[in-house]
Amino acid sequence: MPSDEGFSWANENYSSWQRSIDVWSFVLSLRVHVLLDNAKWAYVGGFTEEKQDKVPAFSPKKARGFIESELGAPINVLFKEFEDQPIAAASLGQVHRAILHNGEKVVIKVQRPGLKKLFDIDLQNLKLIAEYFQRSETLGGPTRDWIGIYEECATILYQEIDYINEGKNADRFRRDFRNIKWVRVPLVYWDYTAMKVLTLGYVPGVKINQVDTLMSHGYDRDRISSRAIEAYLIQILKTGFFHADQHPGNLAIDVDESIIYYDFGMMGEIKSFTRERLLELFYAVYEKDAKKVYFFLYTCNI
Repeated sequence: MPSDEGFSWANENYSSWQRSIDVWSFVLSLRVHVLLDNAKWAYVGGFTEEKQDKVPAFSPKKARGFIESELGAPINVLFKEFEDQPIAAASLGQVHRAILHNGEKVVIKVQRPGLKKLFDIDLQNLKLIAEYFQRSETLGGPTRDWIGIYEECATILYQEIDYINEGKNADRFRRDFRNIKWVRVPLVYWDYTAMKVLTLGYVPGVKINQVDTLMSHGYDRDRISSRAIEAYLIQILKTGFFHADQHPGNLAIDVDESIIYYDFGMMGEIKSFTRERLLELFYAVYEKDAKKVYFFLYTCNI
């Protein structure tokens, strides 16, 4: 695991090679899109920024029935108050606010009914396409692992609709940042969580891309940027457990300029060996040593 001294150096010198990291991040994003563009867009990635929280919601009756079925009790037994109007709706599900009988405010993430069956059908069709691509020389079958890409895509999709897994991810991410006061991760309420229903503490904030709102409320953009960069480096270089879906719908700013993370369905993990190589890569970029940069890019398989 990279040393604290190495991480501190990377954090302090970020501005010196920010452009290089941006390029490196772009390369990673391209590799991710190769995995996801063939299927995931239809469920989680195929919406423009303006539509991220504006997918048509399913009915309150259906949402209530689904929650009761998953948690095994009537809504009025589970919650003191429940808002039928969702505060957000996306391709995988929607989010409702509620209040527990002890007065705590929560949000309930409810999966769209029948989603897994749709995944099963579409992924079976996608597998046939991947097998065809694998046999096709014109599509690079011999040189590209289309079956492996399909399997990776299927794994990611099924993890996204497993809310028990998402809750565990949130708990782990919170532990990783337990000593960082300016990172907020909603608490998981396990007594109100099941495979397709996830209940979290209500932690509202201003979306990170709502610049006008942040400015009008006097938020310090430089401090927010610095914290966002440091949080990113902590994930990539220190803990190795990173949030892999950091679009504006999943990042917000609290009143004290803390960063709030939402949605832990898609997470990634970087092994210690790779983290060490990445830190060495950053050193090489800082030193403008092209040969070392090439070597570490190659060893990291980027």
